[in-house]
Amino acid sequence: MSNYAVDSKRAGLRSTGIVNEVREWEERDGKRRPSEMQARDEATGMPLWQVEVVYKQTTFGRESMTTGVVELGCPHRPVLAEFAPVEFVDLTVEVRVNKAGGLSEMWRADRLVDEGKAAGQAPGQSNGSASGSSGQGSKAA
Repeated sequence: MSNYAVDSKRAGLRSTGIVNEVREWEERDGKRRPSEMQARDEATGMPLWQVEVVYKQTTFGRESMTTGVVELGCPHRPVLAEFAPVEFVDLTVEVRVNKAGGLSEMWRADRLVDEGKAAGQAPGQSNGSASGSSGQGSKAA
């Protein structure tokens, strides 16, 4: 298991506009399942969110677009415009070998760079909101 720091600005990440709550896992009938409760960041206590992003990757010389999910903590659901550039503070990816022998990625960031911006606002504009902090996710490079 390896962790890598990622410069989200250089990676060219774009938001898909999809943001989901991260659910707590619970044990029921001998099986693990997501519960109805939203997970919280252990360090900050902030509710956790999964922000879906799209980015360009190159595999064996072939370029393609792929999606990934970045997990972060924020006091409220982040609102991001579709296909707008998105930047994260302290973005990292943890790469693991899965049971099938392939690679899986868990993406985490402390917060969005411009978390206080409303969707569709031009760069440099602000709505005066506070920004959030911390988290986990899956898939991207």
